[in-house]
Amino acid sequence: MAQVFFISKKTVGEAWLSAVAQVLYKGDDIRTEYDKKQDPPSKDATVLIEVENPMSEPISRKGRVLKIKSKYGNSFEVYGCIADTYLIGSIQSGYIEEIMEGANDHYIWESDTSFPYSYHDRIFSYTPFSLEDSIHVNYDLELVDSAFIKKHKKLLKAGKIQTSEEGTFWKLKNLVDFNLNKKISDQIGIQKIPIEVIKFPKIDQIEYIIRKLKEKPYSRRAQAITWRPLVDPFHIDPPCLQRIYMRVKDDKLIMQTTWRSRDLFRAWEANVNGMIRIQKYVADQLGLEMGHYLDFSNSLHIYGNTISEVKDMFNRMLTRGEEIPDEILELIKNK
Repeated sequence: MAQVFFISKKTVGEAWLSAVAQVLYKGDDIRTEYDKKQDPPSKDATVLIEVENPMSEPISRKGRVLKIKSKYGNSFEVYGCIADTYLIGSIQSGYIEEIMEGANDHYIWESDTSFPYSYHDRIFSYTPFSLEDSIHVNYDLELVDSAFIKKHKKLLKAGKIQTSEEGTFWKLKNLVDFNLNKKISDQIGIQKIPIEVIKFPKIDQIEYIIRKLKEKPYSRRAQAITWRPLVDPFHIDPPCLQRIYMRVKDDKLIMQTTWRSRDLFRAWEANVNGMIRIQKYVADQLGLEMGHYLDFSNSLHIYGNTISEVKDMFNRMLTRGEEIPDEILELIKNK
């Protein structure tokens, strides 16, 4: 049976350490599509993690909160475990600015095929298809059939289809009306449209969430998605984050995220530091405090070629006498 874990901790760092230990010592052995032949299988589990107070207890040393400076000159309090060198490196390389400000969005079209997406672009400027997607897959958009439009009951009831002595017409906003006694393609002069020549609207999903929760704080519809079904199945490296869900409970903004796949050791804490900044931004816009951060991964894994790094980290923590929870010590000793 596949391993499924639930972890609930007060802080990001406590949650990460617990997850790393459980996945490392109790997770399933599963190979990945990124493995080299000589790599051992990854350790993998389906994991739900609750962080009760995500912006409590930032990383500190000798009682002093550390500020990590990014390459853009900004300094951030960082939430997690100081033993996570990948977290510190991500913040230094501008990960917060990448998530919140779109600092790397330009690489989507400036970096050939090496930067297929950014979370900022998918969350704050969502669109079903972009020009750069055409290097992966193409579609021809066909025009709707006039006969089908004429009998479309929803359009008829909404008054979009109107009949007069001149004929039956499809009323389009800000455009000429189409005569449904003729083919739409004949009136436009083309049969099909290559999808890449269409500039689809871009949706700021966080602005929508804020507006929705201002109107109805109890709504169950305040969510954002990243997946593009038209394109992402054809990407070598599609987005891991799939959905953000927010809701107001007990006068606090809760945030829940869903991930199809996640590198626990090298990416989880950096991801969370980005996500809780979005949560804080929305909470501030609503004039609310932050509630819990809930994080669900279908596959939370430690790659086989980094397992030795994880074990070395725990060994260093033991050697230095760093505080390690009893539940983790028990797992380490039993292995």
